[in-house]
Amino acid sequence: MIRFLPAAALLLLAVTVRAAPPVVPCPPPAARTFIAPMGEPFRSLVGGPDPVASWFAGADADGDGRLTAAEMAADADRFFTTLDLNTNGEIAPLEIADYENRIAPEIRLYQSRGWPGSGPYGDGRRNPREPRARKNPKGGDDYGGTLGAGRLSWLNIPEPVASADGDLNRGVSRAEFRSAAIARFGMLDKAGAGALTLATLPLLPMQAPPCPPPARRGR
Repeated sequence: MIRFLPAAALLLLAVTVRAAPPVVPCPPPAARTFIAPMGEPFRSLVGGPDPVASWFAGADADGDGRLTAAEMAADADRFFTTLDLNTNGEIAPLEIADYENRIAPEIRLYQSRGWPGSGPYGDGRRNPREPRARKNPKGGDDYGGTLGAGRLSWLNIPEPVASADGDLNRGVSRAEFRSAAIARFGMLDKAGAGALTLATLPLLPMQAPPCPPPARRGR
């Protein structure tokens, strides 16, 4: 004898199946790396402080929780001094290479995974919700996917130090670095508020909360 479920039960079953929430991957606890807008790396060990908050606290000179363009330019000046090894007022090609190879190796242009500290979670893994960079059928790369420092920051700028070279003379002056900092501040201050706060800056994938521990089954 064939038994049929009532129509109401079938409808309830269909709704239940359709309403099942999608499985969203979440990162386990890991070391994290953040590349600040001007290219300075901030790293945190497993369970350590948020590297984004560490950068913000240092750049926010008066500690009022609001980062202005002037403060971001001053923070860029500080980092410029670190990069200008021979203190001649310009970051030359050899100093840019030192930045890429020693200070922030995570930003290597086409590095997509595997470098220690790379990836949005800081351990070389790609964010599963982030599209890969794609090849443009007309030639070249489609920069719709993030590359280099763009994987670890808010702005998709693969090499944030060299890209501050406004006159394309293969060197970055202090004035160019400051100018780039102010321009990038404007890119982040989309609302035109004149100041950035941690609450208004977008969360990066590495700032996602870690996966909760699996629930214990009752005995």
